[in-house]
Amino acid sequence: MTAIVLAMDGSTYSRHAATWLASTTCLAQPLIVHVVHVSPILGRTGFSAVDFETENREEARVVFESARGLLEGRVSELHEHWLRGNASEEILRFSTENAVDLIIVGAKGIGALRSSIIGSVVSKIAAQSTVPALIVNPNDQEG
Repeated sequence: MTAIVLAMDGSTYSRHAATWLASTTCLAQPLIVHVVHVSPILGRTGFSAVDFETENREEARVVFESARGLLEGRVSELHEHWLRGNASEEILRFSTENAVDLIIVGAKGIGALRSSIIGSVVSKIAAQSTVPALIVNPNDQEG
């Protein structure tokens, strides 16, 4: 059995990570996948709290629908978790609290210098996780 956190933000990169997971045969069965989507707490300027909540709810719905489309029938269990807060902190907290075996995230491949300046959820997960993390980069021709 392999328990996995699949971090999805709705980007092409996170869908690529889900596609990789759906197609891999290298993980021990059964696969229990926790799709984790994290919405920020603060809204964008000009949005009311209600509008921001509606936007976040719709974004989460789209992410989970995408995950189901890619993973249903390919994994043993699929659970959806909509969290709020700092993405890297919430993903790490959830992974630790739920004793998962692996975190899977999609990478944009923006480079070490840029991610160190602006911060990167993937970089923070890779640096701080006590759980093994698999970073799927669709731009890595050798991966």
